[in-house]
Amino acid sequence: MDRDLLSGLPPEAAPTLPDPEGPLPDILAPGLDCLFVGFNPGLRSGGLGHHYAGRGNQFWRLLAASGLTPRLMRAEEDASLPAVGLGSTNLVTRATASAAELSRAELRGGVPRLARIVAAVRPAVLAYTGKGVYLAASGRPDAPWGVQDSALFVGVADVVVPSPSGLARLPFEEKLRWYKAVKNMIDRRRS
Repeated sequence: MDRDLLSGLPPEAAPTLPDPEGPLPDILAPGLDCLFVGFNPGLRSGGLGHHYAGRGNQFWRLLAASGLTPRLMRAEEDASLPAVGLGSTNLVTRATASAAELSRAELRGGVPRLARIVAAVRPAVLAYTGKGVYLAASGRPDAPWGVQDSALFVGVADVVVPSPSGLARLPFEEKLRWYKAVKNMIDRRRS
């Protein structure tokens, strides 16, 4: 189902960012190369106030190993992501022990907020950190890993990457393959 959730906005309307909600601030800046979209913060991330701060979460290692960041960063440095063209948000702002605690309606309810963020920031790429995140946002029944054939938002490439959670059973090298696809898409969009 190909659609643009931003259609219907008057061209002169300057989109505004949604008010911060939940325990984690969105990490945003205009013109990001890539905005990572997760389900919601885990309890540890919510408690610490930093994205992907869970023990065993491989997000920061994947960013460094794929070349998306120039060095291995710590979760406590998440606010500096825009300096390297990256940002982070979630479909649902409340922290839970597991994304399984989120209802389908709650996940779909996060899409209008995501649309407002995309309209205000206009990232080149949206990287959904897990198939479930992408499927919840898009309403599609299935999707492959990697770059999607059609985008949820016009002018923004969608890339589905494996969850960086240590609970996701894919080997690190397989996850890394898809984070490198994000880097490749950014490089293609820049040139």
